[in-house]
Amino acid sequence: MADPEAVLSGTVTTLSKSAQVSEATVVRFCRTMGYSGFAELKIALARNLVPEIKRIHEDVTEDDDPAGVVSKVFAASMAALEDTLKVLDPGEIRAAADALLRARKILIVGVGTSAPGVMDAYNKLMRLGLNVTFSSDAHLQMMEAALLTDRDVIVAITHSGSTRDPVDTVRVATQRGALAVCITNNALSPITKYCQIKLVTAARETRFRTEALSSRISQAAITDALYTLVALSDPEGALARLAAIEDVIVSKQY
Repeated sequence: MADPEAVLSGTVTTLSKSAQVSEATVVRFCRTMGYSGFAELKIALARNLVPEIKRIHEDVTEDDDPAGVVSKVFAASMAALEDTLKVLDPGEIRAAADALLRARKILIVGVGTSAPGVMDAYNKLMRLGLNVTFSSDAHLQMMEAALLTDRDVIVAITHSGSTRDPVDTVRVATQRGALAVCITNNALSPITKYCQIKLVTAARETRFRTEALSSRISQAAITDALYTLVALSDPEGALARLAAIEDVIVSKQY
């Protein structure tokens, strides 16, 4: 109650460290207060702190005209890209690209609002001839993770880094020896405990909404950067594969 903003922008891990208690104690406290868990507590806290309109978009007001709304939405997306560029570690993204190049197999996972980013990453890396597969189904991705080896890489896309399905899937994959890469907005989130390479976004929309929207733009920019780095490692091969794709896809157009 003394610092609700920190609770809204944090995770179970950050709150437990601030309160100097275990993560289990935080979860038990939430349930004692009548909530199913930390996420539900955050939602209730946000509803009490801010106007309901902020749950649609943090920057807009009910008095904004359509042009003003559009301007603020675009500004938030541009800010997300600029902020992500500032916090993104060049060494980490280089290491991620190298890991993708070495991998026997790449599995990309994510659920919910991260699912479009999973499909986007697969679409990009597949074009370069990498052995890549994807799943946004909680059961299927766990099954695929169980079959990975120390020659494989798993890439998890999760804005919060706290969603149970990708965290559990990455944990299984690393137990099998796979190298784990995550694209997340929280460098202290649970999924980072299992990932050797962490690519951090910096969207500002996590305080009042349970699901992030503009963060997808930052996630897509990171996968674009990975695609470009991998392609530049063998530009002739990349161009040959892209030409082969263009030759066959032209038949799908009028």
